[in-house]
Amino acid sequence: MARNAAATDNDRGTGDADTPFPHPTRALSLGRPNETTAVNGTGPLRRTIRVVNPLGLHMRAADRFSRAAERYASAVTVWNGDARANGKNLLDLIMLVVLPETDVLVEVDGPDAGQALDALCDILAAPGGEDYTN
Repeated sequence: MARNAAATDNDRGTGDADTPFPHPTRALSLGRPNETTAVNGTGPLRRTIRVVNPLGLHMRAADRFSRAAERYASAVTVWNGDARANGKNLLDLIMLVVLPETDVLVEVDGPDAGQALDALCDILAAPGGEDYTN
């Protein structure tokens, strides 16, 4: 699947060049549906998130993400460009090689997709992504 990685301030919903990401989990327009269901009302929910952690999606952050994903019945897939990973599998996530300031697409499909999408995107958008207190 090809993605258009260009996003303007208007795509981000800000209109202000000084604050390109006012909210860490605001969806970007990257050529795929964001926070929507398929045309017929079913299908996975998707959101594009920028990984701002200075170490990218490293082992501890990926571990926190995969553990959180395992708590949901929904299937979780993370896309980095054309590469995809099972969000519940730590090694799959590490093999995505998500560097700092990279946009990834989180796709969640299942009965608790809305709840899972919010929680998982918050983890990826966190500057540290390693807080195990939650």
